[in-house]
Amino acid sequence: MQHCLYIPTLIALTSVSLIFTNPVQAQPQAAACSNDYQEQPDQDRREITNAEYGLRFEIPVNYRTELQRQGELQEGLSIFVRNPTDVDFLDCASRNRMVGAGHQVSDIVIRIKTRPSHVYSVGDIRQDVSESGGIDISDSDSITIAGQDAILYTQQNSYPERYRYATFIHPNGRDLVSIYTGDYGNTIDPIDLEVMDMVINSLTIEN
Repeated sequence: MQHCLYIPTLIALTSVSLIFTNPVQAQPQAAACSNDYQEQPDQDRREITNAEYGLRFEIPVNYRTELQRQGELQEGLSIFVRNPTDVDFLDCASRNRMVGAGHQVSDIVIRIKTRPSHVYSVGDIRQDVSESGGIDISDSDSITIAGQDAILYTQQNSYPERYRYATFIHPNGRDLVSIYTGDYGNTIDPIDLEVMDMVINSLTIEN
């Protein structure tokens, strides 16, 4: 519905004042940006590679990826695997100068960072996770990813945020690899979990 604002214009004619009203149309509001309904992952896949860490994995062809470096020293990296609905949402948010839009998407993330000096095994990873303050850990399991022992677990905090993690030590022995997804609230979108499983099951690492 269009709204009209009436702005009075005063015109003096000798001793008589007449008031006229001119309609001015209100400016239309920016289109709403929404990512409420994620697009289904395409059945066809494409391969993503990262030569620096020897990573090779598959994602749905309709998904997009973004690589980011971490920290001032640029040590480690994160690869974001993004649903096309979230891609469009962030484009819309950028055009409309929305603040905090990046916190409203639920990517699948492959993060590589330097292995903490006290972590030598999956058992050490498990202990670190269990000792994290303010976080509830559930559905923990031992699995194998790219030929490496790994731990799979769900993490819930009080914000609330809920994440599903898979973490293991890179074959180079220097780095820690985490694959995860999640969102605000107490549930994780099944679509995100499906694509996370695709990444985990297809991941290979070339030494």
